[in-house]
Amino acid sequence: MSKRPISIFGDWHSHVGWALGSIDAAFKAGSRTLIHVGDFGLDFPGKNRGRYEKKLNMVLVEREMMLIVSPGNHDNHDTISKLEVQDDGLAHFRSNIKVLPRGDRTIVEGLTIGGLGGAYSVDQKYRTEGKDYWSAEEPTQQEADRLVAGGRVDILTTHDVPASVPMKSDLKLPADVIARAEKTRILLDEVVRALRPPQVFAGHWHQRCIHEIEHENGSVTRVDVLANELYNMGNGVLVWPGVTPLRIEPLKITTR
Repeated sequence: MSKRPISIFGDWHSHVGWALGSIDAAFKAGSRTLIHVGDFGLDFPGKNRGRYEKKLNMVLVEREMMLIVSPGNHDNHDTISKLEVQDDGLAHFRSNIKVLPRGDRTIVEGLTIGGLGGAYSVDQKYRTEGKDYWSAEEPTQQEADRLVAGGRVDILTTHDVPASVPMKSDLKLPADVIARAEKTRILLDEVVRALRPPQVFAGHWHQRCIHEIEHENGSVTRVDVLANELYNMGNGVLVWPGVTPLRIEPLKITTR
């Protein structure tokens, strides 16, 4: 098994300088594979469409690194749905930027990584479908069932956070919006209870926290919620394969 750490990141929201700084930090730490847990900002329409990914891909190619995106709600799901999934379980968006589709899995540094990204946009009424909001933004029961049917994973990447993890938002949201968003959290919780993965990484809430979910058989799932861009000690972590439980360390990031 490889001794290289995997770098895992929370939301970037198309922030080029922060994304490049994150790649810099991962490279210096010895990572060659980066995993992003959504709201990467993949293929957003507009006059600058594609520039963000082009800049990142150039650096990734130069450094022989690979970035895997497990999509959030602020990623272009129309584009993602048209990508062909390869034998490695990943859909290829750029030469060195790939997507882990919801319900699928891949192997990174000897670890099986499952994906069930996406979330409900609580500000949906202020967004325009096909421009900065996509109706397919949430994971489905079918995708969840497919992931569970595939069996054990070492790491589960989600975007929203399983319902068993107590989260507090500073947003003042109507009760109906909160209830609507909670549907994804409940679905994720059901998947965690079924798969009992040792480790979950999520984002979406723009805060850094760690919580453990205990299962009836005595096993524990550690959930790391990662902060968003510009949180230099909360947006990224290093994960070291070959150790049980996984060794997880903060990754300090400096924006370019």
